[in-house]
Amino acid sequence: MVETPRPVDDMAISVFNTLTRRKEPLAPIRPGEVGIYLCGPTVYDDCHIGHVAGPIMFDAVACWLRARDFRVRLVNNITDIDDKIINRSRETGEPWQAITRRYTDQYLGYLAQLKVSTISDHPRCSDYIPQMVAYIAELVRHDRAYVAADGVYFDIEKQAGYGKLSGRKLDEMIAGARIERDGGLRHPADFALWKLVKPGEPSWDSPWGAGRPGWHIECSVMSTALLGENFDIHAGGDDLKFPHHENEIAQAEAHSGCYANCWMHNGLLQYEGTKIGKSDPRMKDPEFRKQFRLDWILSSYGPSTVRFLILQGHYRRPSDFTSKQLEAQRKALGRLHRLLGPGMAEPGSPTLAEIERATASDPTLAPHLARFAEVMDDDFRTGDAIAELFTVAKLETPAALRLVRDLGRLLGLFQPGDEKDTQAETAAAGGAADQQVAALMELVLPLRQQVRLA
Repeated sequence: MVETPRPVDDMAISVFNTLTRRKEPLAPIRPGEVGIYLCGPTVYDDCHIGHVAGPIMFDAVACWLRARDFRVRLVNNITDIDDKIINRSRETGEPWQAITRRYTDQYLGYLAQLKVSTISDHPRCSDYIPQMVAYIAELVRHDRAYVAADGVYFDIEKQAGYGKLSGRKLDEMIAGARIERDGGLRHPADFALWKLVKPGEPSWDSPWGAGRPGWHIECSVMSTALLGENFDIHAGGDDLKFPHHENEIAQAEAHSGCYANCWMHNGLLQYEGTKIGKSDPRMKDPEFRKQFRLDWILSSYGPSTVRFLILQGHYRRPSDFTSKQLEAQRKALGRLHRLLGPGMAEPGSPTLAEIERATASDPTLAPHLARFAEVMDDDFRTGDAIAELFTVAKLETPAALRLVRDLGRLLGLFQPGDEKDTQAETAAAGGAADQQVAALMELVLPLRQQVRLA
């Protein structure tokens, strides 16, 4: 028996909360509004593909929330104070401000190319130093932090439930600091809130001496400054659960008694099934290393192909990333662009309500719209939503292709000008429409199976 999809207006959005380890109904603190904080890059080097995977995924999340008539404030920070930046400045002799300005501009430029359109704020750590000093002072005043020889540290043993996000026990948490510490800590896993200045480092005044903020305090302060002490969703890569997000929760709850209600973590990109780090021996090969650089990827395959690839999976699952995958996705996307034809160039994007009204009287299309909405409401299953678009494309009618385009645009796909990224594939494509769709499905569905949720 075929299950009948629920009507589009009879949906409740559910989100997997990493903190509680279960799906929960989306329940914004302020009805009709959703505040999201997404951890951003440390700007000291050229962007790679991993830097934009999260922004693409959570841009699609925000797009869908807006389609569901929520007002969304999506904050994506820029870490412009960090040991890596200081070390790069020492190595090159270039001022740290020039380094961070250049790579911040590069990052924002790439987001624009990738049609990441929902981010409302890009706070920079260096703009929030006074707020960070005041925040730390409150923690010290309430004896949740203390002054040591080289700075101010958070006392983790006074934080009930420390480790609840990552599931780690206290004795497993010794590692995690970005730089070596001096002795004198109450517990070896206590983490730095304020680091006293060392020769040649940038510094700011504080009650404890000149210095700079620690990594974790930066995000707690910027997120609450813009979204409030209690906000809806904190997002970031799976590799940030510990120590970064764990420590954010600890210091924020110690300061205010609350923090983010829901935690969303995106899976990391892999290469042929394994995570690739800068320490991988293959990264010494310039040709191997090149394929992860975002400038090379965008110039070789186009921004729309990259977005299409990232959204093919589910945000919580790792996605395999290779040149072979990109080439297959570009071919599939090119054939779909060809099917959409002149409609690609038409500006504008109908709202979900307008799309629903346009398809309500069409018994062929209405179930597909309902299915698309159902999987997006179920923890933002973009890959299954795109698979539904492929099914609609097989109908071949003008109304069906218009629905494919309009629903795709709700996720940032099929924008005017995107067809330029796939012109070679589009020009090479030929034959009957059904052959094009069959080829499209043959290319894409095997890739979908690799990232499909169990």
